[in-house]
Amino acid sequence: MNWPAYLPFWPLEVSPALWLALTLVAAVLVGEALVRHLRLPRIVGYIGIGALLGPGGLGFIPPLPVTEWRLVVDLALGILLFELGSKVNLRWLKANPWIAGTSLLESTATFAVVFSMLSWFGVANISAAVVASIAIATSPAIVVRIVTESRAQGQVTDRLLLMTALNCIYAVIFHKLAVAGMHGQAGTSVIHTILAPFYLLGGSALLAWLFGITFERIHHYLGQHEETFSFVLFGMIAFATIMASTLKLSPILVLLAAGLITRYRRQRPRTFPPHFGSAGAVLVVLMFIANGLASDLSGLRDSFLLVLLLITARATAKLLAVLTLAHYSGISLRQAMALGIALIPMSSVALLLTLDTAVDFPMFGSGLGLVLMSCIVILELGGPILVQLALRMAGETPEKKT
Repeated sequence: MNWPAYLPFWPLEVSPALWLALTLVAAVLVGEALVRHLRLPRIVGYIGIGALLGPGGLGFIPPLPVTEWRLVVDLALGILLFELGSKVNLRWLKANPWIAGTSLLESTATFAVVFSMLSWFGVANISAAVVASIAIATSPAIVVRIVTESRAQGQVTDRLLLMTALNCIYAVIFHKLAVAGMHGQAGTSVIHTILAPFYLLGGSALLAWLFGITFERIHHYLGQHEETFSFVLFGMIAFATIMASTLKLSPILVLLAAGLITRYRRQRPRTFPPHFGSAGAVLVVLMFIANGLASDLSGLRDSFLLVLLLITARATAKLLAVLTLAHYSGISLRQAMALGIALIPMSSVALLLTLDTAVDFPMFGSGLGLVLMSCIVILELGGPILVQLALRMAGETPEKKT
């Protein structure tokens, strides 16, 4: 007897999208439970459920296809990066140059400490430089989400947003230069080793500038039609993200720089719906779940001490650098302590830079890449809690102000 055509074949072949949808429901419910009963950030639930149910945990959810995972992460991160850039006023650096000095000292100290520690462990200089450049980045996804969720406002919050944006720029630039060095060591011609980072950085800057000009014209045309404007902006961000990937530019730099440019061109800040509406908010939640599903802690087995030292050294460098210039930049030691703690999280930017390096250099991916992935997973899970505690310590969340 032939199997009826109107019945599904057994065993069922379930699309990975179904598992992702079920994980979304579970993650949102767990996130709400954490907020209501433990006063913890929702992000912890999103990432935690993904890590628990994914291939690195209980294995209930099969690995997501790389193309689908990368598209979700790129789009959601692009939304958050543009949102971050649109909140940051670069003119503040002119009014208070010590903030720029603090950012440069914190990033330089992070790079130097991580690079020195890896060199002490016998890691090759160029590989140590790649890891150290990635370690500079503070997670914009976690920072923007926690600031939005906690409705934080104040000196520490503004500095956190500004320094996070600058950190991402430093991290991407130095990472691309370090990777170019790796290509040079692998036998790539000198001309292409030099031109590659210039093409990426110059092309990303040009695309960001074009985005900013187009944004201003559309904004002028649409005026106060907030809903329509949010839809168009969401589409523009998606277009810029995909175009940057197609042209082998940096979507991270393009969207962040576009946000900074549009904010700089306006004398007054313009408020947007969080994550540019409900569609963007869903993508952001899916991004954190996808990051959880991609979690890989296998580096802890063989390199537990190195992972622990990397996390500790990175956090110490950021905290001490901010404390060093606290008085000159105009904040108290308590505020500086809160700011230094809030700069610790790592997430999507570091993850994407690590994976991009692993694609070009598989030996890196199976060695230092796994160590770095373990650091990212730990700081992705604990990072939201640190940012929340830091903003409360600074007294810039509503419950502290009342």
